Amino acid sequence: MSTTLKFNDTGTAALALAGPVPTGQTYRLISLTLNLSAAPTTSENLTVTLDAHAGAIYDTLLYSLDLSAGATADLVWQPDPELLLEGNDVVRVAWANTDVRNYGAQITMKAV
Repeated sequence: MSTTLKFNDTGTAALALAGPVPTGQTYRLISLTLNLSAAPTTSENLTVTLDAHAGAIYDTLLYSLDLSAGATADLVWQPDPELLLEGNDVVRVAWANTDVRNYGAQITMKAV
């Protein structure tokens, strides 16, 4: 039976959610879900980045979306193909949230 990790954040300020992989473990990134109280109108990118344990040279932008461009209030992002993460890697989700939307965000990972 494999372990699933979920990292959650909610609020109305800037979104800064981190999902760290436990030391000595390998996980795969399953999804990011985001629900907003209303679609934003200010053009700002939501970003998902890999903060790699191997060092800054391996840090990578995994996904970026201007939520205002498509009037996005609900998002489900699933990397394809799967993204394997090693111990002490951190998946980070950031969004400025200038429009002060209420949000709920969740990163889901599963042990390999």
